[in-house]
Amino acid sequence: MPGLDLPTLIVLTLTINLLVAGYMALLAKLQPQQSAFWHWALSCLIFVVASLLAASRLHQVPPIFSVLLAHALLALPPLLVGTGLVRFIRGPLAAQPLKAIAICATVYLLLLSASYTVSHSTAVLNAIAITASCIWCIRLLQALTKPQFASRLLQSVLALHALTMLAEIYLYLSHWHTALPQQAVTLLQLILLSHILLTTVAAVLLPLLFFIAREQLLMQQADLDELTLLPNRRHFLRESSAYLAQDGANAQLAVMMLDLDHFKSINDTFGHAVGDTALKQVAQILTQVLRKTDLIGRMGGEEFAIVMPNTSEAEARCIGQRLRQQVEQHAGMVDGKPLNLTISIGATYVKQFSGLDFQTLLKQADEALYEAKRSGRNTVTFYSAR
Repeated sequence: MPGLDLPTLIVLTLTINLLVAGYMALLAKLQPQQSAFWHWALSCLIFVVASLLAASRLHQVPPIFSVLLAHALLALPPLLVGTGLVRFIRGPLAAQPLKAIAICATVYLLLLSASYTVSHSTAVLNAIAITASCIWCIRLLQALTKPQFASRLLQSVLALHALTMLAEIYLYLSHWHTALPQQAVTLLQLILLSHILLTTVAAVLLPLLFFIAREQLLMQQADLDELTLLPNRRHFLRESSAYLAQDGANAQLAVMMLDLDHFKSINDTFGHAVGDTALKQVAQILTQVLRKTDLIGRMGGEEFAIVMPNTSEAEARCIGQRLRQQVEQHAGMVDGKPLNLTISIGATYVKQFSGLDFQTLLKQADEALYEAKRSGRNTVTFYSAR
């Protein structure tokens, strides 16, 4: 293979895998709640050891070590990637499919032990095992919606790895009873190089998967209210202002402020845990009743805000009454305690948002909410300029 120093490339990739194994072990110590790193560190380490054992065949090491043991170990790295993904996706204490793994491992080892002296058999069996593990890992990653880019990239690498292994199986089976021609030998060298490189790329992508997922989680936690999982005040104001500046300038618009009636009394009488449950129930009703185009946020305490783009005044009044009725009907009992929970809503409506200040609309809705409270609560009041 002109221009390709295969031994040097193999040594380089094995060194990278060894470094990645150390990096994974360090991450496992720094992130003890994420046990997936131990699986991935062991995967990289075993890959290096197994590759060195396989290479020792060139130095007259007995086949029981350089062939049987080497190929038994070579099947483990992609399997450990899969068990690590189980813990990463489903949680650090997620159950592993141990029965299925044990059955597959037993069959693989029995076939390997019975045929490792037969030409090409170990390579074919190992390629089948790696292909199966790659497919399993892809299936696991398909359940991971975030981070989408890193997940799809890793799936692509695993799919390419599986296709490479299938090509190896085809080449060996095509020349099962004959000597390998030079063209097949060249292709198998390319496949070996691809196998090592793809394994290394997958190993490097695994921590990237974790860091992107953690970054997205931190961003989500910074933007969401921890109790209700609705946008918090800062995120709601930012998203509403950005939307109105970009898409809602010429649209009719309704803004609402919503408050739980007698919430302090509920906390004092039944405790803060019941009060928290009441807030979550109201947030759930808001999410169910409001449209996907509406923006919702928890402004703090028992107060929520709603922006309803492209909404007429009649529609806004109808939606406000529906929200009030749903809370009265479905949030009256919390944890078996009769709270008789109700809400008051203050709203404002403009035919065209252009030229107006969003903070002014929030202030108008807040004034209307104050009027709703003064007029007896459990009502919807629209702002009217005095």
